[in-house]
Amino acid sequence: MSRGVVRVWRPIRVRGSGAEQLLSTALFVFAAGFALMALHAFAITDLDTSAVFAICAAGASLFGSALRMILMRHPISVARSGLLALIVFYIVGPLVVAVPLAEIIPKFSLIDAYFEMSSAMTTTGASNILVIEDIPRTLVLWRSACAGLGGFVSLVAALAIFAPLSIGGFEVRAILDHQDTTQSGVALAAETLIGRRDAMQRAIWAARMLIIPYLGMIVLCMMSLAAAGAPAFEAWCYALGAVSTTGFKVDAGGIAAYDSAIIEFVLVCFIVPAAIGVGVHQQALRGRLRAYREDPECRYMIIAIASVVTLIFVRHWLGAIETSSTDEVSAGIGALWGALFMAISYITTAGFESADWAGATSWSGLRTPGVILIGLAIVGGGAASTAGGVKLIRAALLAKHSINELARLTRPTEVRPIRSGSYRVTQGAMRIVFVFVMLYVMAVVGSALALTATGIGVIDALIASISVLSNTGPLLPLISEDANAYIGLTDAAKLMLCVGMIVGRMETLAVVALLSPRTWRK
Repeated sequence: MSRGVVRVWRPIRVRGSGAEQLLSTALFVFAAGFALMALHAFAITDLDTSAVFAICAAGASLFGSALRMILMRHPISVARSGLLALIVFYIVGPLVVAVPLAEIIPKFSLIDAYFEMSSAMTTTGASNILVIEDIPRTLVLWRSACAGLGGFVSLVAALAIFAPLSIGGFEVRAILDHQDTTQSGVALAAETLIGRRDAMQRAIWAARMLIIPYLGMIVLCMMSLAAAGAPAFEAWCYALGAVSTTGFKVDAGGIAAYDSAIIEFVLVCFIVPAAIGVGVHQQALRGRLRAYREDPECRYMIIAIASVVTLIFVRHWLGAIETSSTDEVSAGIGALWGALFMAISYITTAGFESADWAGATSWSGLRTPGVILIGLAIVGGGAASTAGGVKLIRAALLAKHSINELARLTRPTEVRPIRSGSYRVTQGAMRIVFVFVMLYVMAVVGSALALTATGIGVIDALIASISVLSNTGPLLPLISEDANAYIGLTDAAKLMLCVGMIVGRMETLAVVALLSPRTWRK
């Protein structure tokens, strides 16, 4: 190039880890979703809603293109760029997808819309919409679609980001001892796995592997619900909520309004697989169906559900004996099904409510203590699933360790190794479990104290904190018996709950890893 010639454009050289491409790709996905919703609103002759979504589609496309060009020239080059991109997605993504709600719903502020879509994308299922029937159907479908996208992102993130960093439940499995073979504790270090592929390559690999089974489950669930008697639109929305374990209500009555055990059974058939780890399904698809029987988290889920159902049913049975209503066999069967459905719904953190749940309490004349459902929501589902909570493997290991410590009170010299299936649990694994539980409890207490400063009662603040940190939004309205429990909250309280949703979906160990000084080293 001769002297004096100014080069005004330089070719973009792709550098960095690929995390910068994830953010721009998310905006393009949002743009495609906006465009589809614009077509849906146009098809049902809701022209105003269609125009809003069309404008949002154009804006998201332009913003995504600009962001891609900027970040490709100045890539994210920190140690855990994929983790950083994920938390930016959960913070900024709901703000982008919330624009149509703030524009269309009357007297619905941007913070209200942000709360609603944060709840959708983190698969929490907490809603602050007063009358869902007054909302345009396209917005209801958009909220459900964002919940389905949030569930898919959580699965991709588990395989592409959490697994290489050994967090999100993988930190325990990474240092389990198989029989007598001990794995190196260095597997906990992010640097041992993060250099194999960049974040974008891992995300593409995970998305390609999961997209067909995930969409297949949604379509199959929708068809099953429609065949069971649910209207097509509601069946589609509830299918998105079931596979993503979100649990949004499409109408005021929710699933209980159908009063159909068949519809509830269909939901059970899909929320249970959604709460089981992706790795187990992958083995089963390869022909190893015994993987479900061998997986310890599947066994822990069965044990937890059976124990809770037995406890609830016996409690109601004893109450029915006192009220002389044991001759009502149909009521007893309904109470048993109501307890079973609710136990499955809350351990998977879906939060659907059975039509027989209220009948179970009226059958015995006793009010079932909500603390049982709170405990199930805290335990949650399996690692690398759409369910939230502490995760079954952590809760089970903590319970086994507690039993061992109690046994040592009488036999101090006894050596009782803790096992998880065919694996022997190391001290390092238990230490990580303790750290996670401690951080989780600190997050619950800190969130509850912060909420009380906004004027919420102590009990409601505690339940609300557990609801968002376990990504089980319907828990607060159910326990407080107020369907509009989230509506009357202040803007500050809603923003705090949004932070809790993100921390619950990212998990406390991931947040701590992001705050580590090593994260920001280039």
